[in-house]
Amino acid sequence: MESTMVLLVMFCATMLASCNGEGLLRDSRYAEGGVSEAFSHGDSDTTMYSGDNYLKCNSDHHIAPRSTEEVSELIKRHTSGGNKPVKIRATRHGFHSSAGFVCAGARDSSKKEYRVEIETGSSAKQTTSITMLLHLMNRVVDVDKERCRLTVGAGMTLQELAKAMEAAGMSTPAGTFSIYANLTVGGIIMASAHGSGFRTVGSLGDLVTKVKWVNAKGEIIVSDLETEQGGNEGRALLGGLGLLGVATEFTLQLRPNSRTIVETRTRLNDTNIVADVKRVLELETPHVIAFWRPDFGTYKLVLWTQVDDNNQNDPKTPMFYPNGSINYLFQVNEQFSIAWSELMRSWEEDRLDESDTADTLNADVCALSEMIYDGAPMFQDADGTPIEHGTIPTNHAMVSEDCSPTCFFNVHHMGVFAEDTEFAIKVSQLEDWVRDVKTIIRAELDEVEARLGARYGAGKVKRCMPPGYFWLRFGKPNQNLLSTGTGSEDVVFVQWTHLTSALIPNMLAKHSSAAETLEQLTLCKYKGRPHWGKNHERIFRHPDCKVRDNFPAENIDQVLAMQQLHDPAKIFQPDLFEHLLERSGPEYSELCTPHFWCYCGDDSHCPPGHACRSSATFPEYKVCRLVEREAHHQQDHAEL
Repeated sequence: MESTMVLLVMFCATMLASCNGEGLLRDSRYAEGGVSEAFSHGDSDTTMYSGDNYLKCNSDHHIAPRSTEEVSELIKRHTSGGNKPVKIRATRHGFHSSAGFVCAGARDSSKKEYRVEIETGSSAKQTTSITMLLHLMNRVVDVDKERCRLTVGAGMTLQELAKAMEAAGMSTPAGTFSIYANLTVGGIIMASAHGSGFRTVGSLGDLVTKVKWVNAKGEIIVSDLETEQGGNEGRALLGGLGLLGVATEFTLQLRPNSRTIVETRTRLNDTNIVADVKRVLELETPHVIAFWRPDFGTYKLVLWTQVDDNNQNDPKTPMFYPNGSINYLFQVNEQFSIAWSELMRSWEEDRLDESDTADTLNADVCALSEMIYDGAPMFQDADGTPIEHGTIPTNHAMVSEDCSPTCFFNVHHMGVFAEDTEFAIKVSQLEDWVRDVKTIIRAELDEVEARLGARYGAGKVKRCMPPGYFWLRFGKPNQNLLSTGTGSEDVVFVQWTHLTSALIPNMLAKHSSAAETLEQLTLCKYKGRPHWGKNHERIFRHPDCKVRDNFPAENIDQVLAMQQLHDPAKIFQPDLFEHLLERSGPEYSELCTPHFWCYCGDDSHCPPGHACRSSATFPEYKVCRLVEREAHHQQDHAEL
C-alpha cells in the first residue's frame, strides 16, 4: 500500500496544482446541489444506491434475515393472502450492479440531479417491493476437510471467504476469484461473475457442488449438483439472477491451501495483441488478464500459474512471499481524490478544448491515465515491496483487499464515476473485435488532435481517452442456462472501465460517443452477452438488438419452465428481466442517453451541445455527438 500511495502523492504534487487538504463533501460548492444525485445522496430506509452509484433502487421494505429458515418464513408471510402483488429481490447495501435486475421496486439512474418526485417507494404496478439484505448471512456453515469442501452463507464477501479458506487450510484454484474483495459469494455466483481461466476453472460458480435456496412457496431446497435433479436445478440457479428463489448457502469444492506464481509484463506492443495473448494462454498459463490502452498502443499482461505441491521447492519456482498479495484496488488518500476530481471536472467541462488551459488539461489527463494504468505494482509484499515475478498464497493472488470507503470508484470520496461495461463474446471473434475497437478509438482521438493541433500545432499536445483501460479475461464454455459463457465455444470477457466526473449532472462523459458506439457494436455485431451486473439499462433495452436473442432459445425456455415450477407468480422476477423477455424498450425520455437509460433516437435524448447522429465509424448506430462534429459528418462517411 505504501508504494502506491507514494506514487499518488508524487503525481498530485508534481503534476496538478489543484491538490489541497479539503474533502469533497465538505466543499459547499458540491454539497449544496448542482451535482449528480449519486454524489449528493446516500442510502435510506427505502432507497439504495449501487456501489458504483449509477443505479438507484427503491423498495417498500428492507429486511435482513439471519438464516435460511428466516428467509423461508419471510417469504411465506409476505406472499400469503392479499391481492397486492409482491416482488422480492436479494442483495445488500453497496451492491455492485449498475443494471436494474437487483431492484425489487422502482429503479432510476442516479446520474440525474436529485428530484423529490422520483422518490417512489413502490413500482408503477403498485406492487409491494421487498429487498432482502443478506449481509448477516456471512458465516461458515460447514467445513469438510476430508473432501476439501466449504459451505458458506451467500452474504459472505470474497475477503471473508479468503480468510475462511485459509483458516480451514484450503484455497480456490488460481484464477477463480473476481478481483474486488467486497463482492459477495451469492452475488458473484448468481450473476455469473468470474475471474479468468481459459478452458478451465475461472469462477466461483465452477466450484459449486450444492446450493441451498428458498423458492416462492417458502420451500427450503438443497440442490446437489452431482445428482440429475440437482444438476438441472443448478443449471438454472448458477448465473440465473435469482429467478427461482433466494440462494442462502453454497458448498464449494476447493483444494488444499496452495501457492500461485504471479507475474506482470508491462508496456507490451498491441500490434498483435490477440495472437500474443493466445500464445501465452496455450503455452504458459490459462489464467491471464490483459489490461489494454489502444490509445497508447500498449497492454499489460498479468499471469497466474498454479504451483503443484511437488513443485513448491523447485529452484525454478520464483521466490515465495508469504505475505504477498494483489494490489489492484488500493485506497486513495483525500489529497489525491481532490486533485483527481477537480481535474476530471475541468477537463470534461472543456468539451471542445477551447479553454485557456486545454493543453495542460489534456496533458494532465494523459499523465493520470498512465499512472493508473501502469504506475502502481500489481502485486506487492506486506511492506510495499513490488512483486513483478514471485510466488504468493493463492487466496491472496487475485482477490484484493477491501478498499472501501476510499476506493477510486467511490463517488462520495472521489467525485468521479467508474463506467464499467462487459460482454462475453467468442474467442474466435476477438481479432475482429480488437480491430474495430482500434478503429473507434483512433477516429475519436483524431477529432481531438485536429482541434488541439489547430490551436497549438500538430503533435504538440498529447491527447488520450479518459483514465481507465480495456480488460480481456477468459473463460470456459458451460451449460448454465443464463450464464454469459453458456454454450460450447471458448469465451472471452471484454470489458472497458473508464472514469468520468460525478460533479456535472445530466452530461455525457468526454468521448462518450466512442463508448456508445462500442456498446452497440458488441451487442449487435458480435452478439455479445452483457454481464448481468456491470452494464446499464440501455444495453438490455436496445431498440433493435435484443439480449434475449443472444442466448440459445432453448435455454430461455428451460428457465421459464423451471420458473413456472418454483415461482409461478414471478415474485422473484425483476421488472427489467420482464422487459428483456418481452424484447421491449427503450423508454425514451429527455436526456435519457446521459442517464444511461437509452441510446438516442432524437436530439432531446442528448445533453446541450450534442445532437443524435450516426456514429463516425459505424453509422448504423446512433450516438450523441458534439454539435461541432456535425459539420464533419459527411466527411466521416466519405472516409469510410
